[in-house]
Amino acid sequence: MDDADRPGNRPPEGQTGRTVDEKRQRRHQRQRQHQHQHQHQHQYQQRQYRQDQHREPRYRQDQHRQLQHRQHRRQQRCPHCTYPIADEPVQGTDDAPGPFCSEACRDGEADDEIVREHGYKRFPTGVEPLDALVPRGIPSNAFVLLTGDEGTRRSELTTELVWRALTRGEPAVIVAFNDPPIAVLERFFTLDWNLLPFLEMDRLRIVDCFTHRLEDRDAFQSTRNDWGQFVGGVAEDAVVAVRDPSDLREVASALERALDDLEMTETGVTVLDSIDEIDTLVQDRLLHNFVKDVRATVCKARFVPMFASATTSGDRAYPIDDEYVFDGIVDLRLADHIVPETRLTQLGVRKLVGAQFVPQWATYAVGPGRGLFTFDPATESTDVFTAGTGTGTGTEARFDGPSYGGP
Repeated sequence: MDDADRPGNRPPEGQTGRTVDEKRQRRHQRQRQHQHQHQHQHQYQQRQYRQDQHREPRYRQDQHRQLQHRQHRRQQRCPHCTYPIADEPVQGTDDAPGPFCSEACRDGEADDEIVREHGYKRFPTGVEPLDALVPRGIPSNAFVLLTGDEGTRRSELTTELVWRALTRGEPAVIVAFNDPPIAVLERFFTLDWNLLPFLEMDRLRIVDCFTHRLEDRDAFQSTRNDWGQFVGGVAEDAVVAVRDPSDLREVASALERALDDLEMTETGVTVLDSIDEIDTLVQDRLLHNFVKDVRATVCKARFVPMFASATTSGDRAYPIDDEYVFDGIVDLRLADHIVPETRLTQLGVRKLVGAQFVPQWATYAVGPGRGLFTFDPATESTDVFTAGTGTGTGTEARFDGPSYGGP
């Protein structure tokens, strides 16, 4: 190695090569240039941001005002029909102060055409497990199918639907194919519900599609015990007889008479018990048309809800193959997978047009004086079923809100 190439021997100043100081100065100069460029770029972005902030407020304020206006308009409700005002409101007059959703409502308000009754909208049934799954109520113009296995207490459910309507001060009609009127009335007394005052108040009609099927009706009437004869006498005016239950036109006519007697429009409940029995009397197409006709004349025209019971046992899931006929389908099932060695009953809403519902199963039991009630199967099963009355022993099985069991 030459002496000039050794690390300690550097070229003096003024000769070829650069000193360490020169390299350091050039490096610092490049760093300052980068810093200045970065600073200028940051300042430019800050100026652009300030300019954007200066230009945008008016646009954002306009957008915010428009949003507030739309929200306020949605919150406004027409004083005549009580529904939200969807478009620009119609100004009122001296006879009908507004704003209104339409000219028709404004004119109706001025003419005192009252339509603000809420009976035709949604209503709570009063049945705990059903109301827990449909918290905002069932549409009053709905035809609802209650379907489930044997042992799911469908009869108790339809009985309670009628009882809750009566206790609300509304009338009710039962179309009875499965049992005679005295047996239908006995279900209320079995649940510790005294139906006699409501029979005297003329709030109930039973369309009897069972008795006239018997070969010897007089013998059937004579075999009733004293209590049956007493209840039958009280309920005599409440029974609308059907001579030929296989003639569904006669059944529909008897139902219309019962509804007219009770002046049922936008009030009350109708129960059909059951579709399975009708299916044994007539062909499928006749049953299909009967359900469609009753749905149109009772539910849609009068705004009176109807609940029909059916069983899922057998080859078909429903007595009517077309599910679209029904506005709602409520499934009842037996479940033995939740609590070991225990078969529980559960209720779930499969379909309900025009209403929101909780897509879960509600576990329920039946107690005298209480009807159907929900409970937590994981913690309250022992108390519910050992009590015998549905009120519990020790830790009571009370209903403090929706309690759901199952998957």
